[in-house]
Amino acid sequence: MREGMIPRNDPIPALLEFTVGWVPDLSPEHRIEPSLIPKFIPPPLRAIYEVTGNWPVPYTEQWCKPNWIHGLFGPQDQLLPMHKLEPKDGRFTFLNENQYVWTCETLIDADDPPVYSNAMAYETGSEEMQEVCGSLSHFLTTYCLQELVFGSRHLFCVDTEPATPEELVKTDLHSLWEKGVYVRKEPSHSFYICDERVIVMNTWGDYWIAYNGTCAELVDVSEHKIRRIH
Repeated sequence: MREGMIPRNDPIPALLEFTVGWVPDLSPEHRIEPSLIPKFIPPPLRAIYEVTGNWPVPYTEQWCKPNWIHGLFGPQDQLLPMHKLEPKDGRFTFLNENQYVWTCETLIDADDPPVYSNAMAYETGSEEMQEVCGSLSHFLTTYCLQELVFGSRHLFCVDTEPATPEELVKTDLHSLWEKGVYVRKEPSHSFYICDERVIVMNTWGDYWIAYNGTCAELVDVSEHKIRRIH
């Protein structure tokens, strides 16, 4: 497998380039004017809002009554729209778990600050925020790729246990982003790309297959059982 397509150092530009190519209807009209983005928001998150913040509707209409429409990064966990970010004591919450079991926050006015979460409260017995990832850009790359997978037009769960992700496709599979850290302090998410059209995701040992076009011919179901989610 060749070196990952998204670099570990400064991953957000490559993530956004991939996102623009992956999402069929993402266009320049979904961008947010940089001057509208609050200055306290760190550059990695600013860049994501700038390119995708008005998808599929203007950010001011996202996560609002009566329809509660989520943004591009919101099919599973929820990246808050820009107008819902509220600085407090040098931090702000930017992401919620889909049932509000946990949240994530980061620092204001910093270049690439750590991410803090209470996602490990069950294991630790403490609801206090603790650092889960030392880099916002790394965390956002892992998170955004997860949401692109769950938001794809065709999503499948693998109910068996592949020894390697290559077993799930019929042609070459390449690393996209491996050993990404999310909310549990440890490398938990890996993403692989096949023919630039199919993503294979491994999250905490579970495999998922996602694509947006007509790519069924690339998926190998000869040895494993897969189940359509949508």
